[in-house]
Amino acid sequence: RGVEGYTGKLAPNLDPGPSYGVIVGYRPNDYLGVEAAYSGGTSSLAVSESQSLGNPDIVRNGAQAAVTLGLSSLRLQPYVLAGIGVERYSVRSGMFFQFFDDTGGYAPVGAGLRYQLNPHLTAEVRGSYSFLFGQDFARAQDPGAGDGRYQGVLQIGGSY
Repeated sequence: RGVEGYTGKLAPNLDPGPSYGVIVGYRPNDYLGVEAAYSGGTSSLAVSESQSLGNPDIVRNGAQAAVTLGLSSLRLQPYVLAGIGVERYSVRSGMFFQFFDDTGGYAPVGAGLRYQLNPHLTAEVRGSYSFLFGQDFARAQDPGAGDGRYQGVLQIGGSY
């Protein structure tokens, strides 16, 4: 569980909201890992005080593949990650003409800190930024690299 929000031209109309997900990964050694993940999140639209619009929000569901690179082999291990993903945006609970259901892609990059609680249990804190591409869910003029999504999560994981 965590929190996510948007940056740049998307930020003024999309409030930060909860995020959630599941990650399945494989680490052949202490340094290199690959993972496949599902993630989702909800952001309220901060576009109008009018009650006639209802309380619209954007629901995001996506999948990604990423590579992680551990920076040490210690029990407390910092790491970096990079990947590629696809996601679906759906507008719900109201109407607003500037936001639309859409499918788009993104490239996540991030860093985290993994702590090995015991041989089979880990706790992680991770922050990431997703560069959005091919997105049409919001009518932002000329979106660029600064118009993306940030996410911070706390994860508990198991290994065998």
